[in-house]
Amino acid sequence: MSLLDVIPFTLFRALSASAHVRNVAVLERLFEQFFDDFAFAPKRAEVLQVIREVLDNPDYSPPADDTDAGGPAEMAEHLLYARLREDGWLLEVTNRRTVEVYMSREAHALLSALITLKEELKVDISAESSLIDSGVLAAYLDPAGKVMNIASARRQAVQLRRSIDGVVTSLHRIEEDLMRSDGLADLLMKFMDRFVEKLLLQNYRALKASAYNPMRFQRSIQTNTERFMNDEGQVSRAAVALADQALASDVATARAQILQDLTRIRDVFAGLGEKLDLIDRFSHKLERRIATTVRYQETARNVREKALRNGIRLAFAQLDAGQAACITPLVDIPVPYSTATLALPKRAREPVEPQLRRPTTLDPADLLRESMLDSYVAAMDVTRNAVAARLRTLATAEGFFDLDQFVPETARDVAVLYEIRSGSIGSLPGLDIRKGTSTKPSPFISGPNLLIRRKEEGQ
Repeated sequence: MSLLDVIPFTLFRALSASAHVRNVAVLERLFEQFFDDFAFAPKRAEVLQVIREVLDNPDYSPPADDTDAGGPAEMAEHLLYARLREDGWLLEVTNRRTVEVYMSREAHALLSALITLKEELKVDISAESSLIDSGVLAAYLDPAGKVMNIASARRQAVQLRRSIDGVVTSLHRIEEDLMRSDGLADLLMKFMDRFVEKLLLQNYRALKASAYNPMRFQRSIQTNTERFMNDEGQVSRAAVALADQALASDVATARAQILQDLTRIRDVFAGLGEKLDLIDRFSHKLERRIATTVRYQETARNVREKALRNGIRLAFAQLDAGQAACITPLVDIPVPYSTATLALPKRAREPVEPQLRRPTTLDPADLLRESMLDSYVAAMDVTRNAVAARLRTLATAEGFFDLDQFVPETARDVAVLYEIRSGSIGSLPGLDIRKGTSTKPSPFISGPNLLIRRKEEGQ
């Protein structure tokens, strides 16, 4: 059975028409909004509204030879809707007084495959090689419980290889396009659009400098896969677990599948270095060609400017010699609007005058203010030992001293009293601290009532 026996050939007419970019944009928008999950059947007016929104986008303007663009602008969505219905993309079902629109099963399958293919064609080489390494190692250490890691690691390795192969093949195609560029603007536009944006050159360079660099895990992955393949016991345990989960017909088939997956992972990373080096050499070669072309264009422009100045000097020299009927070789410049100033070279830039560094004068008041602020900050920054030293001057060994009777004399005393009353200090060296029974608020720092006494030596 061929593909056209399953998919009607009329579906490909919209994809191969001259306005295929616009048609694909309309189909993608309809699929995303209405037919992705078959949540409901849209009305014909809703479908026409979506088509009109796409047609209003200037990026999807129809080409000159488009047959659907011949009618009025307000009828363009109706013409395109009729074309999609004739080709088999859309089906109409009359439900009472409303017309519902459906997408046929074949059209839905084809569009789903094309959208999936578009996602697969995206170049993304940022596969986490560390996950491949850890997955293979976990499967080797616990083959019965982590046997599914082998298949997952194989899929990630194959995706990484396909992405890098896609970069290599695209580089050759881009080189051919750049060589056919007409001018500098076209060359730079193609380089930026196809090489930097579509090939994700910046992401590729960031990948090589990140923790997910495939070359950092190349040796580890090769070592783990070969150790797994050479361990008959672990391979047998993984094969039994795979067969028990009904993912293989028997143990022998599971064993062959595991060895095949491990071999595929090892081979991908064995030849990875050569392809990455090839991409590096190719990218540097393209960048050198771009730089050479830009330099050549700049040089050619300077040569043309020099020839222009020489031609103007020659024309005015002949006019000064009395040849009034002289025709300047620069026919695009009318003589009445041409002056001798056009032939003058550019004025040189003014020389740079040296600047003297003047010493900054400091106000003594500012210095004194800074010194006072530093002294105040140092005084207010009290530590546990500083609090103990200040309170030992107040406490005695005979009896307890009530901190409510402590009258601060300086700002440092206020800071000391705040620290001891805040409750952050539970004990102090050389002092015995107890809570008092007084409920009278302190006139300076609020907090619990505390009693202190100096400890005798030996306590």
